[in-house]
Parts: sequence; structure tokens; C-alpha cells
Amino acid sequence: MRKRISFLLTLLLVLGNLTPTFACTATIIGKNVSADGNPIIARTEDWSSSYNKTFIVVPAKTYAPGDMYEDAYGFTWPMPKQTYKYIAVPDGYQEDGDIFEAAGWNEYGVAMTATVTAECNEAALEADPLTDDGIYESSMVTVVLPRIKTAKEGVELLGTIMDEKGCQEGAVVIIADQKEIWYMELLTGHQYCAVKYPDDCYSVFPNCFMLGRVDVSDKDNVYASEDLVNLPKTRGFLVEENGLINIKKTYAEPLADGNRDRLWGGINFLDPSKNIPHDAKEFDLFQKTSKKISLEDVMELQRYRYEGTPYDVNLPENKGKVRAIGVIEQSECHIIQIKNDYPKELGGVLWVAMGNAEHAMYVPIIGGTAKSIEPYYLTGNQYTPDSAYWTMRGVSALSGLDRELYGKYVREYYKKEEARLIKELKEKEKEFIKAGSKKAIELATSYTVEKLQKAYDDATLIYKELNTHFFDLACDQVYKEDYEIRTPYVPSLLGEERLAEIYKELSIPLESGPAQPLEKPGETSGKTAALSTQKVTLNGTASALQGYFIDGSNYYKLRDLAAILAVTGSKFNVTYDAGKGIIEILPGKAYEKSGSDLSALSAAVKSVKAGSQGITAKGEALSIEGYNIDGYNYYKLRDIVIHIDCSVDYNEKDNTVILLTK
Repeated sequence: MRKRISFLLTLLLVLGNLTPTFACTATIIGKNVSADGNPIIARTEDWSSSYNKTFIVVPAKTYAPGDMYEDAYGFTWPMPKQTYKYIAVPDGYQEDGDIFEAAGWNEYGVAMTATVTAECNEAALEADPLTDDGIYESSMVTVVLPRIKTAKEGVELLGTIMDEKGCQEGAVVIIADQKEIWYMELLTGHQYCAVKYPDDCYSVFPNCFMLGRVDVSDKDNVYASEDLVNLPKTRGFLVEENGLINIKKTYAEPLADGNRDRLWGGINFLDPSKNIPHDAKEFDLFQKTSKKISLEDVMELQRYRYEGTPYDVNLPENKGKVRAIGVIEQSECHIIQIKNDYPKELGGVLWVAMGNAEHAMYVPIIGGTAKSIEPYYLTGNQYTPDSAYWTMRGVSALSGLDRELYGKYVREYYKKEEARLIKELKEKEKEFIKAGSKKAIELATSYTVEKLQKAYDDATLIYKELNTHFFDLACDQVYKEDYEIRTPYVPSLLGEERLAEIYKELSIPLESGPAQPLEKPGETSGKTAALSTQKVTLNGTASALQGYFIDGSNYYKLRDLAAILAVTGSKFNVTYDAGKGIIEILPGKAYEKSGSDLSALSAAVKSVKAGSQGITAKGEALSIEGYNIDGYNYYKLRDIVIHIDCSVDYNEKDNTVILLTK
């Protein structure tokens, strides 16, 4: 069980004087500091680089009197008559029922992330030891989230549990709704303190207690255990400042080096003007700033390895000595973006990156979604390509082996895709806001499922390509030129134009790339291409396929045709044999998409180059005319469809090209 393993690892780290890499780093962005006015709570779940995480939807349930919740560590708690539906990110490998639902969102718009493990000093633990049957961190989301309607109810429930049963391990928990955020420290066996988070602050906190001076008499903004002050006062370890308890100085253990690294790195990353020194005497939880912090800033924070500083963990001299925020041992990372204008049933957006965030993509999951998809809820502790976690972890693992050779352009694609998703969601969420509750949930579910599937498909393609590239370079290099050895992996999803730019920047011949889907342009033909005015329908439905009018005929991008036929009986794949200079059409094969598929074509008149590649279908050479425009190959529909069991016709009255498939 994780608690026992954590103890053993901690012991080994103490004996071996190593820097711990397991644990978590959390972030809070108040709404007045947030770039778009939407507050954020976030956390990295740092535990293992091979620990399956899933995404599930837990339905509302009813229970009989006397039914009890029981976890793997001996904690029990009565079940209510009715629980609420919620989404969560649990372990996919639950030995003895060790659930660890890292974060979640319930049907009342309450979000929660738990937990950041922390420890008290010896005096505090001696005065109030941890309990053997109290709540353990792996159960907190599972117990609290399906029982509460507000964030304040969440801290009150945890307080009641602490009063009656206590806790088995110190921790920091964040619970939020559309009105407020509560930050809560579970300090010792029965002592705790929660504060309402200020709107005008931001925080980054690692595995340590951070609350300073607290006025426990301020009942509107503080919720604390009854003996929080009296216990240390009577036992002689209370530290007061201006008549108020300083919780950090009273209860917390001395600041460890790994926590100092992350406090220094995280606070300064989000506001470089702070310029807090690494050896600062202390770091405040509540940081004020005039800088507006964006969702993208938090994404990059969770990837941050102190690049460009003396503590850059990518430098050999810092390996094993400095604790980064963006460690390979991240099992998953999540960012909860609370949207005040969303229907309460949705709450906001849970952005999840499976595996370590450095080479993974944040996928938007709307809080009220009613469905996950199979790749995200496959359990087990062994790799399978059918799992979203293991596939995305595979990309991260290979990318991290050599960040320049394998990971650089994976990260570029994912950042580009995240920017596209953020922009897209700003438009899509207008539909959520206008819709009634039931319709909003339907829209949110449809959107979430679509994005989950695309992220899994993208990762599957990247992992396949990255493995091929890795295998090609993992040789004794007897037959390779220097430029081939340093040829980086570039995802085909970045598009052929970006691939050509990268190779040009690196002075690498285009034909040197291993298995890259680039089709080399030929010589200028002297002809021009104008955007076609003809519409295209597929089986009676309007299609996104566009083409160019060249020398009296319409020509269409081969990959665009493959993309629109991908879900029909006339599907085909397109590959390119760089060694032979041949484009291959593979009828009946699933199409491996490109990031440039079905991009809108420019209305500007284009210069045209004669196609310089051969083209085959079912292994047979085709004698057809093609042209290259902006690096892409275009052909007449009639020349292609006869090889993929598809027909084409033309309706002169409607000026429409008609495609019919099997």
C-alpha cells in the first residue's frame, strides 16, 4: 500500500541523503490575479513514472441506514442516504481498495484536489499523534466530494471527521466552488485550520504547511479545530505574533531543501519581479502581485524545471540535487479552472495531463460531464496501448530520454494544441452558458468525449512515430551521416510545412528524416491555382473538402480526401516512402491523420509545382497527373476514387461535386 511504500522511501531518502521526487506541488490563483477572472486550483501528483491513472464518472447513489464507507487503512465513516454524482481522477491500480481519487468535481459545482502531503514537527506530533483509524489522504476526495454542496461544507465535513476520528497523515486540501476557495491544513491527529482564500493572491506550495498568522476568532474566514491554539499553548510550543498564532512556526517541521527549491522556483516563475532569493529566510503562502496569471502560465509552471537558472535540473551538475516542479515522476497533473458564468452543474473545466506534464497535453474535461471513454478508465498496473495513461506516458518516457532529439517538437505540438483548445473552448462555452442545465450537461459531455478521444488518438500516433524514430536512431551509426544521427523527431501532426521549416533551421536535408510523411515539391510548372468555387458533398451531406482550380480542372489534397473518407467504407491511408520518393495509397486501411488535414485553403492565387513523386495504389504504379501547392500534393478526384471503391459525379445545376462511398 502507498502509505507503507512512502514510509520506506522516506527512510531510504533520509539515510541516503537524496532529494525526494515523490509528493506534490499545488497552486492557487485568486480570481483578481487570474488573467481571465476565473480562479484556479491545481496540483501535480508526483508519485511514480509508471503508475496508472484514470478518469471516471461516479454516479449518484442511495444507501441504507447503517451502510459504511471503509478504506484500505481502517478508516470508516457512515454513508449518507444519498450521494451526489461526481467526476474523479483515481488510481488505475487499486491494491486493497486504495482509491486515491486525486481530484474531482461534483454535480453541485464543487471542486476538490487532495492531497499535498505534509508533516508537523516532533513537539506537535508528540502532543497530538496521528491516529490509526483516522482518515487517510487516499480517501479524502471519495468521502468528501459526493456529500457536499459548497466548499465550506467540505471543510466542515473534514473538520468533523478530524474531531471524531482524526487523520493518519498530515495533508493540505483545497476545496472550491463558484463563490469561494478554501485552503485547509490537516496538521496533527486532530488539529486543523482552514482559511478562505483571498481573491487578490496567488500561491505555490510543496510538501509543507504554509499558514502563518491566523486569527481563529474570524469565523467568516477561518474554520479551525477547537484546541488549535490551546494545545500548543499548554504544551509549551505555541509561537505567537502580535497576539495571533503563527501556524507554520508552531506546527510545521523545518523547511526541507526540496520544498525550498519549489517555493523559490514556483513563486518567482509566476511573477519574476518577485526575485525572491533561493536562501530566503521564509516564503509566505499568500503572494500579492500586479501581474495577471493565465491558465497557460499554470500549465508551464507544472512543467517547470528551472530552465535558464543556476538550478536548472537539466544540467548535469544539478541532477539528483535539486527538486524540480516538473519531474518525470508526475503520475498526472491537473488544473481546475472555476468558471463563474457556467451553470452550477458544470462548474468549470478540469484540465488533465496524464503522466508528466512536460511532454503531455492538458485535455479539457467539463465539470458536469456524464461520460468518460474506455482508454481513460482501463485499470491495471501493466502497459497496454489501449490505455490513455500508458500511451501518453510512453510519449513522455521517450521524449524525456533526450529532450532535444525526441521531446522538443512533441512539446511544441502539445503547446500549439493547448492554445487551440483554449481558444476553441472560449467559443464553445457560450453554448454551455446559454443552455438549460440538462442541455448544458449533454453539450459538455459531447465536447469532453470528443476531446478525450482526440487526445488519445494524437498520443497513439505520436507514440507510434516516436518509437519508429527511436528505433531508427538506436543503432551503432556505422551507416549514418552526422546529420542523420542528430535528426530530431517531428510529429506529423505539426504538418509538412513546419517539418520543412525545422529541417531548414537545422540544416538537415529533407530526405534524411526517418519515415517522415513529407512529399518533396518538384519544379515550378508555370501554372497557377485559384480556390475552387464548387461545393463537395459526401453521401448527400456537405463536406469540408476544398480544392484548387488548375488548368481547367479541380484538384484536391490527397490527405484531405483521406480524412473525409476515414469513417466510410472507402477509407484509405496515405504513406510516403522517402527512400523511393513514392506516395502510397492503401485502400481499406485506417487513415493516420495529420495536423494539417482539412485546413482552410487560401483564396489567394497560388503558384503550382509539378508533382515529382511517384504514386501507387495496392502496390501498382499510377500514371496520373499531380501538382504540389505549398508543399502538399493535389490530384483530380476521378483519378483517385477508382482505386478506393468510391464514385464521383457532378451536379451542374448546384455547382456541386458529389462523392458516394460504400
